[in-house]
Amino acid sequence: MNHEIRVVAVLLAREGKEDQVEQILRACIQPSRAEAGCLAYTLHRSIDQPGQFVFFERWSSREAIDLHRQMHHYKTLSDALIDMLIDRKVLLLEEIPNSPESLSSSGNMS
Repeated sequence: MNHEIRVVAVLLAREGKEDQVEQILRACIQPSRAEAGCLAYTLHRSIDQPGQFVFFERWSSREAIDLHRQMHHYKTLSDALIDMLIDRKVLLLEEIPNSPESLSSSGNMS
C-alpha cells in the first residue's frame, strides 16, 4: 500500500552537546528535502527543554522513508549522533481518514 506517512522524531541531546547536535541535524535538512519522496522535513527545538529537537516529516510512502534511511546524509547523521543523545524516539504515523481535522481542512465540516 502506498500512502503518505508522517514522522515525528524526538531527539534529546546530552547536556553540553546541544549546539553540536543542532549543527548535525541542520546539515541533514536540505539533502533530505531534496529526496524524491520527501513532502516536508522541518526541524524544531523545544522552548521548554533546549536540548530537545523534533523533526516533523511527511513522506509519500513507507518505501520513501526506507530509501531515506539508506542515504549517505542520514547515515552520517546517525553515526555522528550516536554518543551525543540521551534519548531518541521515532514515530511513523498515518492519518486516520475522516478524522475531524481532515474533514475541517477539506471544508466538509461545519
